[in-house]
Amino acid sequence: MPRHRLARRHLTVAAGWLAVGLGAAHTVVASLDDRRTLTGAWADGWWDTVRLAEPTTPSEAERTTVLWRTLGSFGAPMLALGSLVLWSERRNGRVPAGIGWVLLAWGVPFTAMMPRSPSWTVPVIGALLVAGDREPRS
Repeated sequence: MPRHRLARRHLTVAAGWLAVGLGAAHTVVASLDDRRTLTGAWADGWWDTVRLAEPTTPSEAERTTVLWRTLGSFGAPMLALGSLVLWSERRNGRVPAGIGWVLLAWGVPFTAMMPRSPSWTVPVIGALLVAGDREPRS
C-alpha cells in the first residue's frame, strides 16, 4: 500500500474512533447525569412520556429536555456513524468525503453556538474524513 494511502487511512480510522468515543461518552454521561428523570419516566410508564407539543408543566419540560440530551441526542447516531466508518475502512479502505463535508456543515455552526462543549469534535471528525478520502494530485 502506498505511503500516502496509509496516511489517509490513519486519518479515517482516527475519525471513526473519535466518533465512536464521542457517541459513547455522550450517551453514557448524559444518561448518568439524567438518571433521576429517566428513572421517574420509567416508573410513571415509559410509553408516550414525552410529546412533540410544547410542554405545559415543569415535569414535562424536564422530561423533554432530558429526552433530547439522551435518547434523542446525536450520541447514538454518532456511535453508529463511527462504527460504520471503522467497518467500512476495514472492508474497502474508503469512506466518502461527502460524509465528512456533511459533518463539517453541521459541526461548524454547532460549535460556534456552543464552543465550550465537546461539539468541536464534530467538525474535526468531518475534516479527518475529508482528508482521509482525498486523492493525491498527479
